[in-house]
Amino acid sequence: MTAGGWIYSDVCVTIAIDGSIKQARKRSGLSLTAVSPRTGLYREAMARAERPDTDVRATTLAAIAKALGVPVCELFEVTGHERRRRERTARS
Repeated sequence: MTAGGWIYSDVCVTIAIDGSIKQARKRSGLSLTAVSPRTGLYREAMARAERPDTDVRATTLAAIAKALGVPVCELFEVTGHERRRRERTARS
């Protein structure tokens, strides 16, 4: 798909967030029941957003990030390339 000159794949975005929403919620120490009202989502919708292979809208990701008090980028998994860069930076 093309949007504003950028070429992207919905599949890549879906894969990138698999599991990371749930991990971020658990790091925040919040249950689904506690975080759902903060996002404006029903508990079931929040649980669905955490499941692998679920398409999550950008507005939903933004609401979840705000409710968890984290930047949206934290809801994306760190790729091997980015992980290595962060490790090198941490050693410096």
